[in-house]
Amino acid sequence: MSRRYRVFALLLALCLLTGCTASIPIKEGAGVTLPPVELPYDAPDGDAAESAAQTVLLCLPAAKTGQLEYFPEKVLLSPSRHPAELTLRRLFTYAGTTQASPLGGGVQLALNPGSAIEISGDTATVNLAPSALSLNNQERYVISRAIANTLTQWGDIRYVNVLINSRQLGLDTASTIPLSSLGKTEDGDVIALYDSLSQSAARQDSAYTAMATLYYPVSAGRGIAGQSRLITANSRSLPDMAYALLEALSTRGDVPAGTPVVPDLTTLLQGPITVDENAGATGRIVKLVFAESMNEALIASGITRSVMMAALTYTLTTFLPYTSGISVTIGTEQIGALVPAGLYDGAGEQILFTNGIMQRSQFSHFLLDHCALYFANAEGSLTKTLRAIPYHQMHNPRYIMNQLMKGPQNTDSVTGLTPVLPQDLTDADLLGITIQNETALANFSGRLREKSAQMTREQELLMVYAMVNTLTKIRTAKQACFFIDGKQEGTFVSSIDLVGVFLRNVGIIQ
Repeated sequence: MSRRYRVFALLLALCLLTGCTASIPIKEGAGVTLPPVELPYDAPDGDAAESAAQTVLLCLPAAKTGQLEYFPEKVLLSPSRHPAELTLRRLFTYAGTTQASPLGGGVQLALNPGSAIEISGDTATVNLAPSALSLNNQERYVISRAIANTLTQWGDIRYVNVLINSRQLGLDTASTIPLSSLGKTEDGDVIALYDSLSQSAARQDSAYTAMATLYYPVSAGRGIAGQSRLITANSRSLPDMAYALLEALSTRGDVPAGTPVVPDLTTLLQGPITVDENAGATGRIVKLVFAESMNEALIASGITRSVMMAALTYTLTTFLPYTSGISVTIGTEQIGALVPAGLYDGAGEQILFTNGIMQRSQFSHFLLDHCALYFANAEGSLTKTLRAIPYHQMHNPRYIMNQLMKGPQNTDSVTGLTPVLPQDLTDADLLGITIQNETALANFSGRLREKSAQMTREQELLMVYAMVNTLTKIRTAKQACFFIDGKQEGTFVSSIDLVGVFLRNVGIIQ
């Protein structure tokens, strides 16, 4: 009997296992994909990802009506990067046609130098260059809506924040009405929408509800992640809106298991929140004064001071109009410096705050997002767990595979899992990894086979599909194939054929 039919018989037998054994519980009908013999890919030598022209939708003002519509456009995209930034750059350089006008009219839009599109959770934050300051309020609202509609086309981004020169300028000339976190709008007449919002915002005494992005601390002091939620303030005054943000940040939302609970920040305030309106041209400063007990509350919650300050700075400056920074005093100490620990980048490096003013850019390396990894559980199948990693690594297949090779961590959302790959594999054993035509290609050294030699059939199956299921969580990969020393020959260990392409297997996940 050929190896292919032996593999088929083995996997069929595994699928038919019943409650009398807990070896590999696989859902009926899920199946294990047997790869084809022919393979149109070469083993990757390194990580070079070939960009390809793809059709995206640009949201632009229609030339005849001025209303926002979608226009298809070819953009050269890399499979190892989220398409948001390259698409947005194309949106900003669109010169216009007889069908669509350029966004911003005669103003050349661009990302702020040195900034990237920050994507965390389901929210993207775009920081525009100062050229957008020359637009009036209505024009800024139109471009913000166009940016939001363009970025929400892929589904993983649901909300968008738009800053200009690191500040959110709001809807009105006085910069008192927040733009808020914008979702997709089906109404192309955004000028009418702007007029409606402006009229309702004139009622200053009424309660104010809006979508805001809250940046909450992730586990083990690693950093912060974003989540957009509705907040309600008693009024449209800046202190009331700041209070509502602290209140919402203290309320646990739909966050990964293991995320620390933020203490009740509103009860720890020692005085009213104040806003310095005379901070000069750089923007407003929000001043928070907490009781001395804030230190003990953070320790009890497992949140480091540096991560809490990052969460407060990002949350307040992203939502509150024309706010460039915050000042925090705990007891009698105004925080003038921090030395973060446990971060992916910048741990142990002191951060100094001039005049005690904390700015958003000083905490950029704190921003994380959660990737999905698959490890073995006690029942003999796979379990998905979430791990916070730097947001800009979310589409890097090498980085993701290295996280899988590290094995389970006590900071993951699900604990008690066991490794699926040999634990002494290193990054050097990954000779090349890339994504091509929606296929993740991973080329390992012979040490993968050598270090896996003692695996059982069940462990081999879990190893293979942990890699497949993890790699196919990257948005540009729908399948995976593997090489050992540049070849597709033999089996991974003893049972599963290396040859071919593997599809995602949800039936092996519990």
